[in-house]
Amino acid sequence: MYYYIVNPAAGRGQLKNVQDKLRARLIELGIGGEWARTTSPGEAAKMAQAAAAKGHTTIVAVGGDDTVNEVINGLGTAENVAVGIIPLGSTNRLSSQLGITSWQQACVLLAARRLTPYSLIAAGQKFFLSTLTLGFETELDKQVDTSPTNLRGRASQLKTAFTQARSYESLHAKIMVDDDISIEADIFSLSIANQKFLNPLADNRLIVTMSDHPGRSLRTAGHVWQLLRDRGRAGEDTATTRFLARRVVIETTPASSIMVDGKVASRTPIAIRLTDRRIRFITEKVGSEFREAVGPRVN
Repeated sequence: MYYYIVNPAAGRGQLKNVQDKLRARLIELGIGGEWARTTSPGEAAKMAQAAAAKGHTTIVAVGGDDTVNEVINGLGTAENVAVGIIPLGSTNRLSSQLGITSWQQACVLLAARRLTPYSLIAAGQKFFLSTLTLGFETELDKQVDTSPTNLRGRASQLKTAFTQARSYESLHAKIMVDDDISIEADIFSLSIANQKFLNPLADNRLIVTMSDHPGRSLRTAGHVWQLLRDRGRAGEDTATTRFLARRVVIETTPASSIMVDGKVASRTPIAIRLTDRRIRFITEKVGSEFREAVGPRVN
């Protein structure tokens, strides 16, 4: 049975506008399942843990990135559990990276149940899936809407980012890679992601992206635009260095906030590692492992 963990507060209460249509569509597809609503932060993790213990094999997060991260942290070492997402949050980066862009599409994907395994990343004691950032990008995320939905919002975002970037002081970082290679550099921004989120056919590996300061000229605008556009994806900026790893230890001067999947989670120094824990996500990505739907198939 499908078990839906619903955050009614996600997306400023977006659920109340679509819940009747959503439930009707899920029932139509034969995957109505059981619904559980959260009432406070952190409750989704407890619900996921309890659902897995009861033997539920498909757990669906209905909400945004925060809800998804709570669910995967709550699953612990549970095996043979597939995780789905119905994106109804204010921030839906994770679902977007999995190829899920609307609740209507999510319903069809849940019925088709194509599974792709992703290794979790551990940052200190917290598990996450997609992207960790520090430096300028993190400071920007804390102050402005980094996912505007219209042209005016994007223009305002870029203006704010450009202004702040010109005065931003780089961090001095010491980075140990796989307990073998030491790097010391001044960095404007740094991100760590599972490269499989960037390319579903790739192996589960950490891809570390470091950028030095773009300077105080027009080049800053281009560099900042790339940061906002790529959000951790591999671009072609000559001011950027990238490498693969399984474990990274970061120290910075001064200490810096760290953002995990769009939410401030910790500070440096911190150790980040790719774990052996894998979450099987129901996705749209090419290269997924196909499994027959539990309910009726739709074309």
